[in-house]
Amino acid sequence: MSTHPRLKNIENLRQNLTVKGAAGIVLSTSKNVDYICGYQSVMDGWHLTEPLSSVFIPLDASRPVTLFLPEASVIGLVVAAREGSPIQFERLRTFDLLNFCITARGQDAHLELSETLVNDLDQYSKLIDGECAPDIIESIARCLLDEGLATETVLFDDMRVALSMNSKIGQKYEDGLELIHKTRSIKTNEEIKLIRESGVKADKVMSHTVSKLKTGARWTDIEKSVAHFMIDENVDPLPTSPMLFGGSYDTIFRPDLFRTTFDTPFEKGQIVILETQGVYKNHWIDINRTAHIGPATSEYKAQHRLVQNCFTEASSHLRPGQNTTQICEEVLNGSARALDAPEKLLMVIHSIGRVPLESPSRYPATGIHGATEGFLIEESMVLSLDCLYFGSKLGPSHMENVFVIEKNSAVSIYQYPLELIETK
Repeated sequence: MSTHPRLKNIENLRQNLTVKGAAGIVLSTSKNVDYICGYQSVMDGWHLTEPLSSVFIPLDASRPVTLFLPEASVIGLVVAAREGSPIQFERLRTFDLLNFCITARGQDAHLELSETLVNDLDQYSKLIDGECAPDIIESIARCLLDEGLATETVLFDDMRVALSMNSKIGQKYEDGLELIHKTRSIKTNEEIKLIRESGVKADKVMSHTVSKLKTGARWTDIEKSVAHFMIDENVDPLPTSPMLFGGSYDTIFRPDLFRTTFDTPFEKGQIVILETQGVYKNHWIDINRTAHIGPATSEYKAQHRLVQNCFTEASSHLRPGQNTTQICEEVLNGSARALDAPEKLLMVIHSIGRVPLESPSRYPATGIHGATEGFLIEESMVLSLDCLYFGSKLGPSHMENVFVIEKNSAVSIYQYPLELIETK
């Protein structure tokens, strides 16, 4: 347990807690629970209004990091350890889930647990504090009371949980969402290693996608093929589609951007935006390229080169100490002026990790201030540069790479060429 990769995440979080002056933080959203201790549950996919797991990280390192989960899910800790992904925590608190506990405690005359499993479960049982609570809110409340922290300020990433604590035990609380996002924006060496691995996967997925593009091909068939390829590469496709965007352009900006009618075959002259997204080992893939069905005109190729020049210029300024908005503004006020409609060039720099927009900007990070204020780049951030030209005359051009920020530069995790893709 001493070399668990999540220990660095906990250490970084405690440093930010020190600056904030809080006694600890309760994390109850699944992505944050996974970030701190590596615990995941199939029930996270239920997207319930209440958390099904939580973790408390006290500022004082002499106090235990406590994981809250359904009593019936303790067996999951054994499974995770056997699979080589042990969960990082020091103490357990349990609660009931839909009366599963009564069922789990019932005796089955036909079931005989192995001695090894019994011993493993016994080891985890020794880490459980207190009795099984009726629900997760009661379990968290008992922990904070037992730790004597109800009168001290504790941060929460879920304000509904915070309000419940305040109502139940008078807990002093503050919003901890921005603090955990700030912590997550600086990646550990372990995270960067996984992110680099995701880059290799993304290049493969993009290459496979391009190989399926041709005149007469249907988008629905391509998406199915890409989804299967992703699964074979241990990449989880998005629930709705492995390609967030794709297809021809209708000259009008709309929130869902570009979507090709599934059953409509591609025709020569169409532009295809390949926004490929998926999840590899809990880290987001976000690579984008532009393809043209059949040979492109010299005019369109020239436009794409101009957008690529803007992209390259912006990426050259990705280094610690730079402001993300200022980088984009310099390009928009400079190289972008060569475009037919420079005001239609959208450039966005955002942090990426366990979610596609993991920006350290103040909440709500996707609002206008997120674009106009930006944030200072720091070493070990992982940033996506998204460059999308909504050119109405010739059609769009789009490219996106993810970069690891090093001491004096930025290194792209994707190697697939930025140049325009021309298909048969």
